[in-house]
Amino acid sequence: MSNKLRFGINPTPHPWRELEKFGEWCVKVEELGYDVVWIPDHYDLPVPPFPSNELVDAWTTLSYVAAKTNTIKIGSLVSPIPRWIPSQLAKIIANVDLLSEGRVIAGFGAGFYIGEFLNYSPTLSLDEDHIKVQKFEEGLQLILKLWTEEKVTFTGKYYGLKDAVLLPKPVQKPYPPIWSGGMGPHMLRLTAKYFDGWIAHRAPSPHRIKSSEDYESRVRTIHNYLKDYGREIKKFTFTLLLMIGFDTKDIREASEVIEEYTKLGCQYFIVEFTPPPPPQKYIELTEKFAKEIIPSFT
Repeated sequence: MSNKLRFGINPTPHPWRELEKFGEWCVKVEELGYDVVWIPDHYDLPVPPFPSNELVDAWTTLSYVAAKTNTIKIGSLVSPIPRWIPSQLAKIIANVDLLSEGRVIAGFGAGFYIGEFLNYSPTLSLDEDHIKVQKFEEGLQLILKLWTEEKVTFTGKYYGLKDAVLLPKPVQKPYPPIWSGGMGPHMLRLTAKYFDGWIAHRAPSPHRIKSSEDYESRVRTIHNYLKDYGREIKKFTFTLLLMIGFDTKDIREASEVIEEYTKLGCQYFIVEFTPPPPPQKYIELTEKFAKEIIPSFT
């Protein structure tokens, strides 16, 4: 990635009651020069900073964003592989990459809120929580095989396929960029082994970023793992989810956070205004941030 900072944006995971306004926001984001529209992939997450369980489906929503735009990339923030049937997720993402003409970034994670798995996953129960990371890696391997191989027979500890054919393949070759939302120690190693980018966050979760020093330490850890795997650090993207209040003061303070974390190795910021303001206000804040903050860093 170049030295130029990039900025994506997350319109929060909650449905916009006024669909016309959401479509307007999609067009505005592209016009303003944001890099990616990110949609969280959660079905059930009643923990801060999310005030309810009323969440949109990420990949159908991303298809809508793709239809409303022409060039902006679209990504999941992030899809918890163990909650899905991995082969089904591979098919859905390949199809969205086709519909968007190659604009997908596939964000993947292991997930952390167990209620989401109990209620929406056919493969994971409460007493299996400790094996989510194992299922994450095996599911990821299966997805990459389906995206790149003509016919896949796969026998793993948790998943199996026999002569599976996934067509059409993703438009992007060998497959869409994959970014990791993994935050725990083992997930950081897997991030360096398989992924093109890392999305860190400070939202409440077991392995959240607790300080700038914590972020810097994990960046160093991933750097070391990248070297261990013989991968080029310059081709890897370090990211931070930037949660911003919607007062003018909050936006100014976000500028200070960007400056601080850039010095620690962050190259990419995903903007989210929280708690979610009304649609028209979100459009106004999106424009305000793009015009007042982004030019200082690009």
